[in-house]
Amino acid sequence: MTPTSRAAQPAPSASVEELQEQLELQQQQFETVVAIGQAIGSISDLDGVLTRVMEHTTRLMRAERSTLYLIDPEKKEIWSKVVQGEGLKEIRLPLGSGIAGWVCVHDQSVLIADASKDERFNSQVDKNTGFKTRSMVVAPLHDVTGKVCGAVQALNRKGEGGFTEKDLKLLEAVASQAGAAIENARLFQDVANRNLELSAAHAELDLLYDIEKRISESASLEQLVDGILQKAMEVLKVEAGAVLLREEDSGLLYFKSAAGEKGDQVKSLRQPLGQGIAGTVSGTGKPIVTDDASKHPAFDPKVAKKVGYAPKAVLCVPLAGDGGISGALELINRKEGLTFGPRELRLATLIAGQIARALSVSRERSEGERKARLATIGQMISGVLHDLRTPMTIISGYTEMLITEDQGEERRKFADTILKQLDHISGMARETLAFARGEREILLRKVLLNTFIAEAEGFLAQEMEGKGIELKVQKGWLGAVRWDESKIRRALYNIARNAVQAMPDGGRFTLSVDKEEDLVVFKLSDTGVGIPEEIADRLFQSFVTAGKKEGTGLGLAIVKKVVEEHGGEVSFKSKPGKGTTFILKIPTEPPQRSK
Repeated sequence: MTPTSRAAQPAPSASVEELQEQLELQQQQFETVVAIGQAIGSISDLDGVLTRVMEHTTRLMRAERSTLYLIDPEKKEIWSKVVQGEGLKEIRLPLGSGIAGWVCVHDQSVLIADASKDERFNSQVDKNTGFKTRSMVVAPLHDVTGKVCGAVQALNRKGEGGFTEKDLKLLEAVASQAGAAIENARLFQDVANRNLELSAAHAELDLLYDIEKRISESASLEQLVDGILQKAMEVLKVEAGAVLLREEDSGLLYFKSAAGEKGDQVKSLRQPLGQGIAGTVSGTGKPIVTDDASKHPAFDPKVAKKVGYAPKAVLCVPLAGDGGISGALELINRKEGLTFGPRELRLATLIAGQIARALSVSRERSEGERKARLATIGQMISGVLHDLRTPMTIISGYTEMLITEDQGEERRKFADTILKQLDHISGMARETLAFARGEREILLRKVLLNTFIAEAEGFLAQEMEGKGIELKVQKGWLGAVRWDESKIRRALYNIARNAVQAMPDGGRFTLSVDKEEDLVVFKLSDTGVGIPEEIADRLFQSFVTAGKKEGTGLGLAIVKKVVEEHGGEVSFKSKPGKGTTFILKIPTEPPQRSK
């Protein structure tokens, strides 16, 4: 069918009352059109404009339902943003489909008395919504350039009769105002979106500037990471946050920095790579964003249970740098009922990248310094040991001469003690030099632990004599093993020497030995000041010391090297102000290792 003709028809005669009624109706319609113009002119957002247009259109046209379609030029579709009444809230149709689509393509208004008889009518919409379309009137919408941007339609006029030519004129008047209002709302929204983008970009630049400033001003890596984490929590408005890093040796994740509720309690925890949200992110390199952490498949409740803090919303991104994934930045629970979105993910990724860069620079600098110091001390020790060889040889020779003299049993004991001490000093020197050169060699021999522990007890008693330190030795198992005796003795003495330095005002040192399956377990405990938090994660690295006047930073690094050469492992537990316990687990018969 074609649109109903608009040719002028002879006006029938009417009474004065009928004319008065028509004038009043026309006045109401005029006032409604003006109200539509005023209403849509005062609204800047597109949704508000569309809603108000449809409310007034339905009332003005005395229709059961009104629909406003807009053209989507990219998808070549028309879609309805607002649908009056119950049923479908959005309709999408190919451009040109249905009567509204035809109006958009041909830029012509239509007035239809019976939609079911019009070949352009798309009955599928009625089938989907359950609405029965009878009569309809449709007018095109135009933007400020005169181009068609959509169509507005009214369906099923209430009361007797269908829509008239006057209704069509009214709808066209509404459409002319609505088109301009929609275009203005779109322009306003575009400007607002661009302003938001510019504001976000400005905020990101401020954030980058602040981080760069912190990097240049921070005295240590710990201070830097703590500062960046605090800035991230402030910008993203979260309750808690943490930076987790991978340990070089074990691959476990540890909390380099943690802030917010329960932040101090999680710092001592370790998390396997691939376990939990942070472990999964660190393993896969892909971020995780969830509004309900407990329902995420990567969530591990163990950490939450240990510290008594259950996260809700979580945003976790990897620390990705040139060297790969070094850990993760985890942010927990946004304040004020906010949720994590694309902007928060972008900012967190930006911050994580800066943390990863700072870590990489710090590690490169530390590694360079460590190698330089190691080479320097190696050269120094080589020279010192060379100078000591001659006097040590002379002392050893004269001691052996004393043994051959008939000076009594007491002098023999003294000479034997001197020889053992000289042998111990020589072993210490050899081990230090081997460590500096990076040599890895052990000489396995049968060792009787009862004799080994007795000699160790005597040495430790001399070491702690006059220093107010109580020595306790607990002998749980004293069988035979195959070890490099001098190296194991060196490891125990290094730990004991550190313990003495950690108890300047006296205390208690306990050495216990026991057996677990095929492992000998040494536990060396002191009641000293404990391990400072800032070095706990790198305690066994070379040149790590906590301000000890006579410390070289090699003692515990040598301990770790000796134990691992024997196929064992070393760990520690420490509480500030309450002391430290080192645990050495060494196989009774480790495999022979070569250089």
